[in-house]
Amino acid sequence: MTVLTGYLKGIPIFHHLADRQIQEIALRCTSVSFKKGDVVFYTTTHSTDLYVVLSGRLKAVLADEEGDEVVLSHFGPGDFFGELSLIDGKGRSATIVADEDAELALLKRDLFLDLLLKDSKTAVELLITLAGRLRKADGMIEALAFLEVNERLVKTLIDIAKADGRKDKDFLRLKKLTHKELASRIGASREAVSKCMKALMLKGIIKEEEGDILIRGMADEP
Repeated sequence: MTVLTGYLKGIPIFHHLADRQIQEIALRCTSVSFKKGDVVFYTTTHSTDLYVVLSGRLKAVLADEEGDEVVLSHFGPGDFFGELSLIDGKGRSATIVADEDAELALLKRDLFLDLLLKDSKTAVELLITLAGRLRKADGMIEALAFLEVNERLVKTLIDIAKADGRKDKDFLRLKKLTHKELASRIGASREAVSKCMKALMLKGIIKEEEGDILIRGMADEP
């Protein structure tokens, strides 16, 4: 079993496939590497390939001409992206940037569509992932429409802490993000985020310590 075959076997969308099927996919896909900050593709890129993350982390963003961006989602090992263009053959819906060095498996459109036609379980896994992303998008739209900047900021910090943070007594601790990074996640200006962070620290809701952000009173939440 090749290294790529072993990686693909651990990907949720492929985990139910037989070794023979995994080996066939591995033989027909390409392993590609990206350094931190590299762009995998832009919204203007005309391609229909599917990418599976083998290692590293990446983000999907929308950016304007001045360089301001909104982060739509993040991808880590086991995730995949590019499925919309793969399905409908149209342009990319977001720009994908490597947050850290990443190794990806690239699957051509004809290969994956052929797999979907032959294997209903893979098609179902794809639909489940798409449904989850649609729900997340709905949540982002709702937050932008109805929540103030400080509410969106707190919600985002809690979501990040629950996903990647750790408990620390009465706090949830997460790795500190720059105000620009937080602004891109909640669709606000850096200045607005800076003001909200200062207000939240004055109220004792959050604090900064040893390069981390601590959120008070959230450690016992599920």
